[in-house]
Amino acid sequence: MTASFAIGWRQVALSFILLAAVAMIATSYSILAVPLAEEFQPSRMVLMLSMTVLAGVSGLLSPFLGSLMDRFSLRNLMMLGTVMLAAGYAALSLAPTFTVVLVIFGVFIAPANVLLGPVAATVLLSRWFVKRRGRAIGIAVAGVAMGGVIFPPLIQWLLDSYEWRAALRVFAIILLAVTLPAAALVINSPEDRGLNPDGAEANPEEVQSRGQAQNVSVGTILSDPAFWMVGILFALVLSGMKGMVTNLAPLAIDEGIEAGEAALLISIYAGCGFIAKLAFAAVADWFSPRTLTLLGFAGFACGMACLTQAGAGYWAIALGVCLIGLFGGLMVPLKSLLVPRIFGQKVVGRAMGMMSVISLCAMLATPPLFGLAFDLTGSYATISLTFAVLAAAGMLLVPYIRMHPRGGAPVSPRLDGKPA
Repeated sequence: MTASFAIGWRQVALSFILLAAVAMIATSYSILAVPLAEEFQPSRMVLMLSMTVLAGVSGLLSPFLGSLMDRFSLRNLMMLGTVMLAAGYAALSLAPTFTVVLVIFGVFIAPANVLLGPVAATVLLSRWFVKRRGRAIGIAVAGVAMGGVIFPPLIQWLLDSYEWRAALRVFAIILLAVTLPAAALVINSPEDRGLNPDGAEANPEEVQSRGQAQNVSVGTILSDPAFWMVGILFALVLSGMKGMVTNLAPLAIDEGIEAGEAALLISIYAGCGFIAKLAFAAVADWFSPRTLTLLGFAGFACGMACLTQAGAGYWAIALGVCLIGLFGGLMVPLKSLLVPRIFGQKVVGRAMGMMSVISLCAMLATPPLFGLAFDLTGSYATISLTFAVLAAAGMLLVPYIRMHPRGGAPVSPRLDGKPA
């Protein structure tokens, strides 16, 4: 019991590290975009196509790689992801044109984004935890925010200290040194060590009952209304957050804010997200996911509304960034908590992978859409207001999301938090 408990929380720590590394891709891109823009001179919209390529290729790969995570060694897949991530940043340092930059994001960085991201962490932790699943996922996903706190200033320091190509080579070495040992220590499931989830002496009855439903088909998942409701609603917030953060430094600089202070805004955003995820870890096993989802949508809408007033200065932007980080930051762990509840633990990889397609397809559009909105209007106010209104409207659908497996009874609160 003690061994399983300790090893399970070790998987949380390893997931935290790997999620921090993969979250860096989006949160630090607005820093990297500055030297890329100076080197290759693309338009603002074309500059943001790197994030579109990342989202599009990740979306195409998510169902396939998610299914592999349910069937093969998750540890080996994560190790492959760490190598591809480091190789991608090293390859960026050699790019002769911006077209090659886009190819690198598609061939190296996008697969790593899936292999190390929330899909993989959800698969791993749903195997190791049942009663404490919300807490475990919340702590691990806090790594997403921590990556945004640590990596943007680190990349900015490297860019200030070295020519940008040399800086990326150094950064690639740092990435590999941090992520490869973490992936190598992953243990695929408690069964590999003859243990049970949560450090229990017997396999919890929830896992036993859900284990009988391991052959859920793609068609069954796609025909489930809960799949589409959760997928579309969460895609709205997650894509809006990505569009905002990848354009945050240019938005701030356009308002007369220095580059160093703009980088600090990204760290503020990530720090608020970190606080949100730790708060989620504290309350997720006790409060209804509906309540948390409604709270997240309301706060995100207020944050995007604040960004429409960016012309008022630094503190108006900072307030919006804080609200988006705090309340939008609840969405990633919430999604990871809901998918096992809705579909069962044995098909988490497949369901998460398919649902990620919806989010990632939305993310195809938002970074360049924010850039296009600026190109057409000269500001980000219109696109920020649009996402605020959509988020407020999305709150109306939250009460209709089913919070238990199709055809089954609601999950017992003693196993997975309070029922919906």
